[in-house]
Amino acid sequence: MGTPAAKAKLSLPEQQQEEFQCSPVTAPLMRYRLLFKNVTITRQLWNTRASTPAQQRYLRVSTRASGSTAEYLDSNRALRGTYSRIASTADVAKEQSNAVLDTPRLPLSPLLDPELLAARNRYKIPKPEPSGELSAFQQKLQKNPFAQALATPVRQCAVTGSRLPNFFLLDFGLVSHPRTGKPWQMPKLAIDSNAGNSTVVSNLKSTDGDGALNNPASEATESPKRPVRTAAGSHIIAQQSAMNLISTLKHKSFIQMLPHRWKLDPRFKVEQIVWRKDMDTFVLDLMRRKTATLLKYLSSQPAAYIVRCQNYEDIQNRHQPGAVLWLGQPEDHETLTPSQENPPPYAMVEYRSSGYIPLYNLPALLGLDHLRQLRDINKSFQGTLAVIKRKRNTTDCQMQLWKLMGYMAAEMSAG
Repeated sequence: MGTPAAKAKLSLPEQQQEEFQCSPVTAPLMRYRLLFKNVTITRQLWNTRASTPAQQRYLRVSTRASGSTAEYLDSNRALRGTYSRIASTADVAKEQSNAVLDTPRLPLSPLLDPELLAARNRYKIPKPEPSGELSAFQQKLQKNPFAQALATPVRQCAVTGSRLPNFFLLDFGLVSHPRTGKPWQMPKLAIDSNAGNSTVVSNLKSTDGDGALNNPASEATESPKRPVRTAAGSHIIAQQSAMNLISTLKHKSFIQMLPHRWKLDPRFKVEQIVWRKDMDTFVLDLMRRKTATLLKYLSSQPAAYIVRCQNYEDIQNRHQPGAVLWLGQPEDHETLTPSQENPPPYAMVEYRSSGYIPLYNLPALLGLDHLRQLRDINKSFQGTLAVIKRKRNTTDCQMQLWKLMGYMAAEMSAG
């Protein structure tokens, strides 16, 4: 039986031999291929009709097995054909995609264009801090108090509705009363300064009854509390006449003047907000105190930022004058009675026929007490005139003098 089986194996058609080659698809089904191989060899060996019942049963079983294996091989050929068609379709799709990429692209959307986005956000991005040395023009700007004042952010006045640089406005916020905790509208100058907290406490305690616009009656009976700022600020023009106008308003008109965001704040009721009746003199005292503090600081520096002058002709001999302080006669400092020689508001002094320097009436701006303290501290304030040099360290003091004069200008002209 070995020799005919070997010969039969060699005599298989080449088409059937190709079916037995291993591939990734047909490898798991080698058992069925081996069965097909045995049935084919058996049918080639038995060319005669089976004579016994056992041989007939074997032929029927082998015929059924051969048919099932043939159907499997047909489906396998169809599967391999499907794989080949898919591969060819993928190659065609790849060629088509390459052809699409080679075509010109559509224009980029304005929402994604980096150049358009950069141009749109150009004025929204904060400018970087200046680096390196300042130019000569930038150094001049730093020494110019008027340029620094005009460069402050623009804000709207709650009383007049005008939009001005923040330098010409006063920032007001809300603080809790030291006794009742009710909101009081106070200037930021009193809230943020180191001496402002004690000033707010003492002045609020002294105005528990008559100094308030809405006169709460039970403020003096409760335990004192530290004033705490409770809301963002509003802006009012820095003029004493505006403070007097607000103090004369009825409470209903005063509530209408308050910022809208305060009316929506759930932490307090706008009907409880208090405005001091003496706000004009209270703000004036704060501004005078701040100005006197800056003058004391400059006079204590060894750089001689404040220089004494004998007369107006002596001013022409001073180098880099920024402002002139008129101190009055020493014998006139016991009273604040104005004389004919007192310079009016916004007075100017000509300097070397090339420009003008502001002249500040210090007795009228600071008052008797602050001026006497300055005379006792430094000899530069013991004459009639003094000059503040135009330096970077004196810019804040010059700005504060200008703001104080603008606050008192209407009252000084009327007086």
